[in-house]
Amino acid sequence: MADGNTRSHSSMWTIVLSDDVATHRRLVATLRAVPVRLVPDGHHAPADIRLVAGTEPATGADGRVPRVVVVDVVDEIVVRAVMRSGAAGVTSPDVTVEEARAILSGVVAGSFPVPYHLAVALATRLEPATRASLTERDRVILDRLACGDTIRVIAQRLGCSERHTRRHLHTLWDKMGVSGRAQGLVAAARQGLLSP
Repeated sequence: MADGNTRSHSSMWTIVLSDDVATHRRLVATLRAVPVRLVPDGHHAPADIRLVAGTEPATGADGRVPRVVVVDVVDEIVVRAVMRSGAAGVTSPDVTVEEARAILSGVVAGSFPVPYHLAVALATRLEPATRASLTERDRVILDRLACGDTIRVIAQRLGCSERHTRRHLHTLWDKMGVSGRAQGLVAAARQGLLSP
């Protein structure tokens, strides 16, 4: 939005494609169906969005054009890295026309669009586990880990195999929205999930 005016969804965006992105034939075909006006990298006319490959530097040609980074896989780690780089959005080369339209609309509106599956995962992580949401076995495992017991000792206490206990731990960490033992114990302590 070089002129500062709000554009309607029916208008055509001008998108600068970096050389690497221009080689993605399917993506280019999808973008043409949105519709957009695609221009080559070196184009100096005002553009709404600049699409760059994931390996390109974070700085854009004019600094004011929102950048959308094109990567092969859009996962949580990639989204965080793209956000930290200062880009305005992220997409994969195999987006549908509807997804591309939603991403471009969000970027032009000043939002950072996040794929639905990631939004759900991130939203559930924001909901802290409660004592009621944990099973008795979850609470025993947390308490024993907090006391310093090993997986072998916990498995013996529960009367199951170490392998089963490890699988249960992975499920527990997912339930709590953490990535491992250290984060899990810190989160459990902060949320009052450990026995006094």
